[in-house]
Amino acid sequence: MTRFHGVMSVTLVGIAIGIALWVLVPVAWGWAAGYIALCGVGMGAILYAYCAKCPCKQCCAHVLPGMIAGRFPRKPGPYSTAEQVAVVVVLLLILGLPQLWLWRNVTAGFVFWALTAIAATQILAFICGRCPNIHCPVGKMRGGEGARGSGGDKVTR
Repeated sequence: MTRFHGVMSVTLVGIAIGIALWVLVPVAWGWAAGYIALCGVGMGAILYAYCAKCPCKQCCAHVLPGMIAGRFPRKPGPYSTAEQVAVVVVLLLILGLPQLWLWRNVTAGFVFWALTAIAATQILAFICGRCPNIHCPVGKMRGGEGARGSGGDKVTR
C-alpha cells in the first residue's frame, strides 16, 4: 500500500505541474519552456541532494525517484543545511512560480493546490511514517527518528 501512495503522490504532483503548464502555454510558451526546464533541473537537484543520500532508495515508495537516485554515487548520511535549503528552495520555485499565472484561472489554481495537498498528505500520512531513513528531517519533524510503522527497523547504512 505504501508504494501505491508513493507512485500516486508523484503522479499527482506531475498532473499539477501539467495543469500549470496548460494554463501558461497559451499565454507565454517561452515562460512555459523555462518552467519545464526549472522543473527538470529542480527535480534533478532534489534527487541528487536528497534522494541519493537516502539509505532506502532501493526500496523507495516513490519507485522511479528511488531508481534514478540509485544511479548517483552518494553515501547515505545526514543531510547538510545546504542540501535541505536547496530542496526547500526548489520546491518553493516549482510550486510557487505557477501562482504568477494560475491566479488568473481560479479553477486551475484550485485543482493545482488540491492535487498538491493530496500528494503531500499521502507522503506525510502513508510514506514518512513507514520510511526507515533516520536522517530525514521530515520524519524527525513528524515525531520520530525515521522508522515508525512497518517493522521499525532503522536504516543507517
